[in-house]
Amino acid sequence: MAGFSRLGDYGWGWSAAALGTGLAAGRARDGAAVAALVPVTLALNYGVKRALRRPRPSEPHLIRAPASPSFPSSHAAMAAAAACGLSWLAPPLAPLWAVLALLMCASRLYLGVHHTVDVAAGAGLGLVVGGTAVALLA
Repeated sequence: MAGFSRLGDYGWGWSAAALGTGLAAGRARDGAAVAALVPVTLALNYGVKRALRRPRPSEPHLIRAPASPSFPSSHAAMAAAAACGLSWLAPPLAPLWAVLALLMCASRLYLGVHHTVDVAAGAGLGLVVGGTAVALLA
């Protein structure tokens, strides 16, 4: 679970998935747009983190806890935003993107580095950002 969760660090895994899916679908430009959605989501999420500064759950963590505040979960936000964008980019794979995003969210709880509300808020933020981006791209 830790290895999978690491794919969400800084959104690298989601951006790579967007670029690869765009290339495979013959829509490289759209793939790049979805990949760009990930760091935008991360930046917005970090703005909220810095404003609220919620501490992470107390020990034990199954991985080293990030130094950043806990609320909202960046991994959840980027996963939800990317799942929205990837579902627009490759609609037949939408169930896969949704499952992967849910697994990313669950991994943060399993590893003990977020409270449930952190993950829910991050996913909500990601859905808003991803949904808005898809509406603008469509």
